[in-house]
Amino acid sequence: MIHNISDYLTKWALSKPHKIYCEELNGLKLSFLQLENKVNQCCHYFQFLEISKGQVLSIAIPNCISFIVLYLAAIRSGIIINPCQNSLSNYEIEKNLRFVKSNLLFTQKNFKINDDIKTRVELFADDDDFFELLGKYNDSYFNSYTEEDDIICYYNSSGTSGNSKYIKYSHKNMLYMIDSVVKTFGFDSDSRHLGFLPFAFTSITNYSFLPTILSGGYILLSDNFMSIRKRFWTIVNDYKINYLQIVPTIAITLISSKYGEEEIKSNRTLDYVGCGSAPLSIEIQKTFQNKFKIPIANLYGLCETGPSHFDDPRVDQWKPGSVGVPIFDYECKILSKEFKEQPDGVIGEFALRGRNLFKGYLNNEKAEKEAFRSDFFLTGDLGFKDSNGKYYFNDRKKDLIIKAGVNIAPGEIEEIIFKIDGVSLVAVIGVPDKFFGEEIIAFVEKNDKFLTSEKIILALKKSLQFLKIPKKIIFLEKLPQGPTGKILKRKLIDLYSNYE
Repeated sequence: MIHNISDYLTKWALSKPHKIYCEELNGLKLSFLQLENKVNQCCHYFQFLEISKGQVLSIAIPNCISFIVLYLAAIRSGIIINPCQNSLSNYEIEKNLRFVKSNLLFTQKNFKINDDIKTRVELFADDDDFFELLGKYNDSYFNSYTEEDDIICYYNSSGTSGNSKYIKYSHKNMLYMIDSVVKTFGFDSDSRHLGFLPFAFTSITNYSFLPTILSGGYILLSDNFMSIRKRFWTIVNDYKINYLQIVPTIAITLISSKYGEEEIKSNRTLDYVGCGSAPLSIEIQKTFQNKFKIPIANLYGLCETGPSHFDDPRVDQWKPGSVGVPIFDYECKILSKEFKEQPDGVIGEFALRGRNLFKGYLNNEKAEKEAFRSDFFLTGDLGFKDSNGKYYFNDRKKDLIIKAGVNIAPGEIEEIIFKIDGVSLVAVIGVPDKFFGEEIIAFVEKNDKFLTSEKIILALKKSLQFLKIPKKIIFLEKLPQGPTGKILKRKLIDLYSNYE
């Protein structure tokens, strides 16, 4: 009987014990049975450390097989997982530990925690060192008898324009979420994933790591994308990868990278690429497909919802631009400001209802209450549904610019600027203005030194009404991004004060 996601590992360890499940590019690999034994050893190790059901485990280590072991052992033990970015500063880690009241931290950072934080710290060196440690413990099956409504994860939703929140997942909503992804995407035991996005975020976990556990597939791990960029297509071909998850900035990097024709043509297994975590422009989709002959599926979801929509590019007469249709177990409505369902083609707020939804926010009942309306989660994202039932994302509600009483979606302006030759990346924000209420500012990362703000303004005037033309174009060598590739608009708003 399946009580939690780790029970699927046991299932495959019994039925396909010698099949390789996870592998690192350095050659380290584990079969389902080997991983099962490591997970059980880790459960007994937690018991030795006196970390038990209901307590909190924080993990701040790079992408590696040890992370998978720690994660699944925590699930099996009923311990609450709190994944953290490996790149966090000491101050940021301590702030996180205080808020979630962490009992145990695995980290590569050798630092002294303040006395007011009651967290045990275990230093992590590498897989070999950790597996040697686990070898001291029993590999007999460990069962903590978890309940479906027990909290299993605290994820920090960093956001791009608002304050961060800690999101709670239960065993039940995690099982429904991952099962829905497997069914919608058609993952099975032949699925072979390449994972390089940070494990501290939900993207790689919800689209690759846990779906391959549930379906009995395979995952190849890399520390990050940049370490494999030059041999990206060779890796995809050599390891017969048939699914991978990227973010828009990685798509742009792949497009701008120089690959030989033979490298590109060598792909024989990748039918499409999944892209999420941030809005994906139609222009990127078209350019990527034209260069690599592989479509990008525009995915939609939030930390609170997990994957909620899928635009399957394998269907007949597929065209880029949509975020697709809701996945299994999700119902989606487009709501007006008065929370009335909008007709087809009319922009409103995405609202979701289903068993996949998160359990709530940690220590933030006010935000939790405000986030729901009649069992529907209000995403804060704006878009519309067409007459064919496909959904389209326009912009974040918080990013919406209201100039002279007119609602302006930054994404509409960004899409036009991105089409201009010489533009690598663009972000449009609204800033306070005494006359208009808000004014429009565009930040641009360029790859052509001859590109000017006048050229960008001229291109915009050909497509947009005067009210939507940015007051100023600001060129930056690098737009601020989070670890998953999201452009951090809140930092751009702070940065703008230097240009006034």
